[in-house]
Amino acid sequence: MITETETVFLAVIRAFLTEEKASPAEIQALTEKQWNHLFVLAAQHSLLSAVYDVVGKAPEFAELSDELRRQVKTQAMQSVLQQVSRTALFLSDEKELAHLGVQPLVMKGIVCRNLYPKPDLRPSGDEDLLIPEKDFAAVDAYFMRKGFVRDKEAAMPDGIKDGDIPEEMGYIHPKTGAFYEIHTRLFSTESSAYGYLNRAFSDVFAHPSKVEVQGQSIFTLEETHHLFYLLCHSLKHFLHGGVGIRQVCDMVQMIRVYGRKIDWEMFWQLCEEYHMTCFCINLLDIGERYLGFSYEASGAVRAVKKLHPDSEALLIDILDAGSFGKSSAGRIHSANITLYAAETGAEKHTAEKHTAGGIWKSLVPEASYMKNKYPYAARYPFLLPAAYVQRILKWLGQGEKEQKSSIEVGAGRVELLKKYDMIRTADGKKRGDAHAGRIQREK
Repeated sequence: MITETETVFLAVIRAFLTEEKASPAEIQALTEKQWNHLFVLAAQHSLLSAVYDVVGKAPEFAELSDELRRQVKTQAMQSVLQQVSRTALFLSDEKELAHLGVQPLVMKGIVCRNLYPKPDLRPSGDEDLLIPEKDFAAVDAYFMRKGFVRDKEAAMPDGIKDGDIPEEMGYIHPKTGAFYEIHTRLFSTESSAYGYLNRAFSDVFAHPSKVEVQGQSIFTLEETHHLFYLLCHSLKHFLHGGVGIRQVCDMVQMIRVYGRKIDWEMFWQLCEEYHMTCFCINLLDIGERYLGFSYEASGAVRAVKKLHPDSEALLIDILDAGSFGKSSAGRIHSANITLYAAETGAEKHTAEKHTAGGIWKSLVPEASYMKNKYPYAARYPFLLPAAYVQRILKWLGQGEKEQKSSIEVGAGRVELLKKYDMIRTADGKKRGDAHAGRIQREK
């Protein structure tokens, strides 16, 4: 079961999403230690501003120590101010790209923020733009003129070469901090764990949607595809180390706003085709149980496939993961175990083989990954073996406790993949243990 503090955290997030005027009654019984844990949870899930907005005027908050209240308020206000600045910068850059004849599809980020009652309280560190390959050279040149720096310079040390268009490139401005990820594919085609998902988005430029943000029109994915993309993006993070509660909130808010425009028959067909029906049903069950989501009120349609939700283990993993599954070193390092399991399936692999295979993949990943991670190997390919040695020595230098932690977390999360129908079990069934993925946490 989730802890008392986690229950309160979810109640506060529900109040933020549904614009409840009174702070949740659950906060009245919190001890100061639990208040601290509440704010740590909020920060880990990038929702501190939202939590402060709900509890900041509650009498119980006023009774906390001056130092704690000051820290929370300062961090929340800084986050809001930074987000306001990033939003203004993005809208300016998006408008200039449009003047150049480039019409990117904006995903997640500002589009998701626009779904919330108070958009700037849902932060995002970057903005993701999907563009056709033919526009990449113009977009890259624009950001270079504006003083941006490529975050994967090793992948393009000499600029763009003919026919050499990256699937993803980040651009960060050293002065303003503005950060954009430009995609020509939504998912890495090199990933056998989720690269196949690109097929679902092959024609999104043919039928985009347009939304208004602060009086400016921006193009984005059509509503049905955008909801499915949010689900796919959650799956990607789930495989890499974990998905946070904010991603569930994004899906819930997308349905609240666009539930009657979404083609539900098409959406559930996509979920079925890409083996995400069980995962999605349980994510939305979390929304129903804890976040004030209602299929009926939003105009959403339930899946035809009748599955009994059992989302507790998934929720425990989500709360432990933080925003992007980086709440602990053990969880970060466990990602290769879950990725390996998703890539290979479970029909011919025991848990031990998944673990061993994942560790090996972590130590000896593909050369393309190594060149991104170790720039000297990209610039001087003959040094690639040295990069592998450096990586292996670093892993061996970890303490036994940390190595054991990543293995245990990874093995538990492989069971979650089975439980939520993402890989087949050894006997051919698609069901995991009832206690799949449970992790030891402080109460």
